[in-house]
Amino acid sequence: MAQAIYRGFSTANWLQNKSFSLTNIDLVKQDLLNQIWTIKGERVMMPNFGTRIPILAFEPNDSTTIGIIEEDLTAVFNYDPRVKLLSLNVASLPNNNAIVAIANLLYVEFQVTGVLNIEIPTS
Repeated sequence: MAQAIYRGFSTANWLQNKSFSLTNIDLVKQDLLNQIWTIKGERVMMPNFGTRIPILAFEPNDSTTIGIIEEDLTAVFNYDPRVKLLSLNVASLPNNNAIVAIANLLYVEFQVTGVLNIEIPTS
């Protein structure tokens, strides 16, 4: 087993893993998702931490909403020094009332690329 560079815990996957422990790339992904799903202004003493994405649930599925999502996701990936954003594709799925973001990331310390898929529900 590889040495853990990052160690943390999350209750998100308890039912699948029966463990609260997260390490390395799994922890980085969870940290990114935590920041994405945190509303700006929600974090104490850090008013610019988070995104506007959680409040877009009932916004129109249009180019303005897609632009907000692209801007906020780019800011999240640029904020975290453990990842480098290689590409970001945001696409509208009007029949599913959702917007899908596919981020191709480089995990810097591991020199590994990976894809992070995020589905944002809209009206």
